[in-house]
Amino acid sequence: IINNKKRLSAFYGTDLEILLRVLRVDTVLICGVNTNTCVQCTAFEASNRDLTTIVVGDCCTSLYGEDLHRFAIENISRCFGWVLTVDEVAAKLHAGA
Repeated sequence: IINNKKRLSAFYGTDLEILLRVLRVDTVLICGVNTNTCVQCTAFEASNRDLTTIVVGDCCTSLYGEDLHRFAIENISRCFGWVLTVDEVAAKLHAGA
């Protein structure tokens, strides 16, 4: 659990990257509030750290409007991550089990 996030990115000023490296994690699933700020920033930084980045699009929203949510989802999917639904994630996890 990372409980000291103070900025847009879940990586900045936290031990998240260290924890992921110690656990040998290579893929992150990201969801949360403010797709166009916190989710997008965290997804960008995860990708920049060579982590496979998956945003669970239907588990995100933006307090700044549906248009900015859609913009961020499109930007993430085109530029630096995968965007899947929760059902798609569940199916992939089930298939891999």
